[in-house]
Amino acid sequence: MNKSKNIVALALMVSSIALLLVLQLFWLRDSYERAFFGLRRDTNFVFRNTLYAMRDSLYQSSFRAIGNDTLRNISPNNIQSITIFKQKIEGKPLKDSMVVTTKPATVQIVVSGKPVSSDSIINAIRPVTRQLRQSIEAGEKNFLLRLAPDTVSLDSLKVNFSLALERAGIPVKFTVQHQVTSPERFHMFRGRPDNNEPNDNSPRIYSDTIYLEGLRFNPVSRYNAAIFPIQSVIVKQIAPQILFSFFLTILTVIAFIILYRNVRAQQRLMELKNDFISNVTHELKTPVATVSVALEALKNFHALNDPKLTNEYLDIARNELNRLTLMTDKILKASVFENKGITIQKETVDLQNTVAQILDSMRLIFEKRQAKISFIPEGESFTIEGEHAHITNVIYNLLDNALKYSPAQPAIDITLKETIDEVVLSVKDAGLGIPGEYEKKIFEKFFRVPTGDIHNIKGYGLGLSYVAGVVKAHQGSIDVVSESGKGSTFIIHWPKRHA
Repeated sequence: MNKSKNIVALALMVSSIALLLVLQLFWLRDSYERAFFGLRRDTNFVFRNTLYAMRDSLYQSSFRAIGNDTLRNISPNNIQSITIFKQKIEGKPLKDSMVVTTKPATVQIVVSGKPVSSDSIINAIRPVTRQLRQSIEAGEKNFLLRLAPDTVSLDSLKVNFSLALERAGIPVKFTVQHQVTSPERFHMFRGRPDNNEPNDNSPRIYSDTIYLEGLRFNPVSRYNAAIFPIQSVIVKQIAPQILFSFFLTILTVIAFIILYRNVRAQQRLMELKNDFISNVTHELKTPVATVSVALEALKNFHALNDPKLTNEYLDIARNELNRLTLMTDKILKASVFENKGITIQKETVDLQNTVAQILDSMRLIFEKRQAKISFIPEGESFTIEGEHAHITNVIYNLLDNALKYSPAQPAIDITLKETIDEVVLSVKDAGLGIPGEYEKKIFEKFFRVPTGDIHNIKGYGLGLSYVAGVVKAHQGSIDVVSESGKGSTFIIHWPKRHA
């Protein structure tokens, strides 16, 4: 049941993360497209302004004062009409001319090259009227404006465009191209190529190059530009969105992992609690049942008339009640240790004498199990600082586990080794051993290595947890070396007491 619930929860978490990634992908795609069109708009603006500024400068340098009061008070809005005609001298065509009629005066302009439309000339005249007006106010009277072929040097355009991009903070490379096209393919009233002309400026959003809008000085002259690489520039622009998306995804994944691990931990605790309750119930029933049988024997079998038999039954009842007291005390101590921690009242403890005393107190148990005990101290001084009662309980728990998890006639080897800074205690048995996947879990509270029938071996899963807590409280460490079916070795490193 728990496994199916875990699969559903895991599937929901993975689906949520996948949907979050899809949402962020659409958001980042939209941010990229916005940045692309923004960059395209800005570079088009810079290119257009640069080219028009160079055109205006070219026009403004194309006129000079000639001494007739005809251009005073000219403004772009005063131009009323333009008439283009052929000039002839002695019957020979000279140059194309035009007459610009304004409200206060008429201006004659000589145009070199091919004839152009009136609209084009009006547009050419407008940028220079301000300078003309300023020159008139300075005292000049007559001006001659010569419009030569209106082309811009590509080298100058590249330099000015580069400076303009630098001022605009757009770090890209570019290419500039000048094209001469047939005027019949350009519609003046639309200001763009007709449908038969290929359009290279259509936006390619995920390309690394932006082709800017082509600009014309006249129907036959067109300037194109392309900027590259743009992807790195756009990525830098949307870097905050990318970082936000990255950290949001990481935090979400971490949160889901922590949540899932907490759920699994709660499930494991629930399983351990159920196992613990089952074990404790089984363990408590045994002494209670034994005491009940002893009392019933005293009552029903007239054991009170036999003092020896009475004392035997009473001893059995007393031993079982003492065992029951020890079990409840052990559970209560485990709860206190978990809530308040293990308090240590340090004193000098000789581990060699302590181990010897414990072996002597357990002699009857060893004889009953026909156990072979080997105790080998290697060194001279085995004194440490700690609380004698806790250290005694640690050694007793290790020996008790060695007996419980060993077959008939167990063999237990106990070794004490002295080093410069430590006293190393090892307890080795030839019992069931611990599978590798459980070696790190045996020190967890309530954990017991699965053995098929959990009631075959008595215990509550508290002993090794208590041992690890006591060793840690003494600034020591405990390790286990085990192989399933070949026994286990518990090794405790105690800090040595220096005189």
